[in-house]
Amino acid sequence: MSRLTRILAPIGLALGGVGVAAAIVMAGRSADSTPPPPAPTAVEVVEIALTDRPTRVFATGTVAADRQVAVSPEVSGRIVEADPRLLPGGRFAEGEVLARVDARDYRLAVQQEEARVQQAELELQLESGRVEVARQEWAMLREEGAATPLALREPHLKAVEAGLESARSGLERAKLSLSRTALKAPFNAMVVTESVDVGQVVAPGQQLVTLVGTDRMRVTVAVPVEQLRVLDIPGVTGDVGSTATVSQRLGQGQAVERRGRVVSLGGQLDPQTRTAQVVVAIDDPLGGEGLPLLPGAFVDVVLEGRPIADAVAVPRVAVSGGDLTWIVDAENKLAPRPLTVAWREPEALLVVGGLKPGDRVVTTPLSLPIEGAPVTIAGVDEES
Repeated sequence: MSRLTRILAPIGLALGGVGVAAAIVMAGRSADSTPPPPAPTAVEVVEIALTDRPTRVFATGTVAADRQVAVSPEVSGRIVEADPRLLPGGRFAEGEVLARVDARDYRLAVQQEEARVQQAELELQLESGRVEVARQEWAMLREEGAATPLALREPHLKAVEAGLESARSGLERAKLSLSRTALKAPFNAMVVTESVDVGQVVAPGQQLVTLVGTDRMRVTVAVPVEQLRVLDIPGVTGDVGSTATVSQRLGQGQAVERRGRVVSLGGQLDPQTRTAQVVVAIDDPLGGEGLPLLPGAFVDVVLEGRPIADAVAVPRVAVSGGDLTWIVDAENKLAPRPLTVAWREPEALLVVGGLKPGDRVVTTPLSLPIEGAPVTIAGVDEES
């Protein structure tokens, strides 16, 4: 072996070792740089089932009195009595007295008319006696021919009878005027405005009190024409109107809530919005616990319509643009489902195509969903 060979051989062996080591290191680095498979995304789901719940129409409106009347006296005089409840917000039952006009003159008028009636009745008795005497006298004279009405005092008798009827009518009129000295509530009512003071002189037709009925109030709401198809409207699409929930928000999660019912459909569409006007009656708006539902209150109204057959309810949060939703299939992978929507509500859609009972619809917002991406069911797969 030459001297040069002896020198180069160790160097070659060293370089070979370095190359092998470098290859091993590079191979290790290549293996480490391969990204691990992505972890399945945890999602929340809701299992779809057929529903027979009513459709719902959401609207707003203002409560108005179903009955309102301005109470005016029918006789003149001085106010001598006013009920302490005769203040804005005071409540009266039907027939209760609000205030009284001085009735002394009217009582005297009744007494005078009663005397007239008694006098007319006495005059009738006297005239009836005169008629009988005239008949007897005519029979005693045995005059030929029939007696004339005048001879028998028949016109006199009719005049006295007419006088009696007139006196009786006058008595009824006097009693009616006396009864009108009491101003009464024409129905169960609440006072809105009043201008009555003891000592005040009033005249017929003078407005003293404004009352609104307390048995029922109403609210008129605007409903899109296409949503009328699910509502029952008396005289239009049914005999009994759809039920409604009427609520006035009070803040901090509290509300005044009453039940109502659709009673009529307005005679024309709103000229600006082209929506129909649906009238909802609210029974016993002032009853129940808590605050009453007063006229002028701005309220939310939920009308309960007829259910849609073979529909499933899908949370609106689970539906993206274009009526598309994502489900978790049997292999726990994402799968898109286009939907056929039959009814839309603020929080849910009623779907008649694209889903079947038992499908697991994803309710977790997905920024970039990919078909076939693996997922886990939050709270279910974690426990298992």
